[in-house]
Amino acid sequence: MLTPTVIPDPRRYASDGASPLASAAQQLASSTTGSKSSLDVLARQISGMLAQGDENAVRDALRKAPSAQASRALYQALDIACTPGVPGSETAVPASGVNLHLFAIPLLIVVGAPTEQRISGVVPDTEAVRALFEQSGVLGHCRNFGLSNALAALEHMEAIPWVTLHSIANTQAWTDYAGLDLPPADIDVPAERETVHLRFISGAALTPSDAPAFVEAAGDIGRWGIPLTKELGKQLTVADVSLLAIPRAPRSIVRAMQEGWFAVRELGFQLFLSNALRQARTRIGEPDVTVAACSDQTIRIRLTSPFDDLLDQTYGWSLAPSDDFDEIVGSISALLEQARVDRAVWAPAVEDVSGVTRAAH
Repeated sequence: MLTPTVIPDPRRYASDGASPLASAAQQLASSTTGSKSSLDVLARQISGMLAQGDENAVRDALRKAPSAQASRALYQALDIACTPGVPGSETAVPASGVNLHLFAIPLLIVVGAPTEQRISGVVPDTEAVRALFEQSGVLGHCRNFGLSNALAALEHMEAIPWVTLHSIANTQAWTDYAGLDLPPADIDVPAERETVHLRFISGAALTPSDAPAFVEAAGDIGRWGIPLTKELGKQLTVADVSLLAIPRAPRSIVRAMQEGWFAVRELGFQLFLSNALRQARTRIGEPDVTVAACSDQTIRIRLTSPFDDLLDQTYGWSLAPSDDFDEIVGSISALLEQARVDRAVWAPAVEDVSGVTRAAH
């Protein structure tokens, strides 16, 4: 079994005290007796700010988070503040007894083609997707359920105003809700290379306040995952393109972005490693593998060989401020082990890669 050397975390964070909200998150993250009630207090602070339209203060706190743990605590509190009917948010149970839940389904779309192609970012038949969920039994409590036909990119999800999410979570007048209006993002398929892309299908479900929300009811992907993969493959695939759409569990907007970010990098590394090892083992046998934390806030996994100067491939795993560094290192180690990489060198210091082009993954 591979036992990685402890490599350093290359991310740099603001000093504690740069933001009162960030300091409160750091206290929560550092507390050995941290509790859900403390997280709810932080959520109420964020909810109050968003209710007043002060989104900049919340975003500033995340920019100035003094640690990954504090950043995760802020995102958890933000998620609570923007979720209807969750204790700790400012959301009261509406008089109608129903809540409007926004959600997003992260999709990992693996594509390959002999020539350059483009996949449309529009799902032609969302009604077929809706019917699939209905047949799987996860819409039992939903009074109304709608899906966007746009395959949205991460940057468009990140551009959704948090005050909008908070306002929707607190609204009691859903007749005026017109959706998030996310633009579709086409997928460019390079020639003769498999690539993985992250997209999101967003939607809304009107659910009784005493019933499970759609994200809970659809949490078991085994009930609908394979049918959705087949349906999207049928709708999106064009001639001479192989396409595999792998769904993750539906989540709130905030959680979907975080989980999608991690999932696409993990699958991207798995795809890179499989292809690079197959090429290396066919030509020269086992390559040398180096894992290094780098100054551009990435972990770079590099495959080289002293017997073949042409073998030099690198995967750059980008790190978000809220990422769990140990979880990522563990994932890399596990994937190397599964690929039967018997030895890998883990660099003990942060490598300065300024001026060095990073692998486009």
